[in-house]
Amino acid sequence: MDLNGWKGKLYWFVEFVTMLAVLQLMWIGLTLLGLVIFGVSPATVGLFGVMRKRMQGQDELRTLLKNYWVTYKKEFVNSNKIGVILIGIGYFLIINLQIALTMKGTYALFMLTVIVMISILYAVMSMNIFQVYAHYDLPFARYFSTSLLLSISFPLQVLGSFIGLYILYRIFLFIPGLLPFFGVSLTILFLTWMSSQIFRLKGEYDGTLQLEEEKNSIQSFKEGAI
Repeated sequence: MDLNGWKGKLYWFVEFVTMLAVLQLMWIGLTLLGLVIFGVSPATVGLFGVMRKRMQGQDELRTLLKNYWVTYKKEFVNSNKIGVILIGIGYFLIINLQIALTMKGTYALFMLTVIVMISILYAVMSMNIFQVYAHYDLPFARYFSTSLLLSISFPLQVLGSFIGLYILYRIFLFIPGLLPFFGVSLTILFLTWMSSQIFRLKGEYDGTLQLEEEKNSIQSFKEGAI
């Protein structure tokens, strides 16, 4: 088949859309496999890892699905730990917000301001922590601090992520039929792309970009040889 010209672009587009739909279905299946509560975090971590490999040039769907399943099993426990901690923090913030809303006076305004600021930091940390987990090999506790520090260090990229998420939200609201097939996969693809910009900038600043690229090249070669 001639992959040059418009036929090649059409073939690439169909293949890309198919990949997103299949990965979305696998995310749903793996989430259900973990009874939803215990499945959503490892399924999400695995999908971030797969999207990262896709952006590194791995485009064979069978290999991506295999990597997805391996990552799901490998990171099942740790990813659920992250999920439980995030849920716990979110619940704590909601309870304190409800308490602050029942209070009056200057102290209530102060408490409300503090809770809102912490909630914003919690939101950006939650948005980036699974990407950080998929990208770096760190001690468990450092995934939270690293995702927060990266978000604070690169505010423009974080703002771009929120804007992009809002645009995707409006698209899915306008065309709800896309949501079951591309809602999660397209969102995670976008967040993976945005986080890759942050990781690239960080690598340029601290001089580790070339080392990471060499590591990724070696890893891709090993996976391609399997």
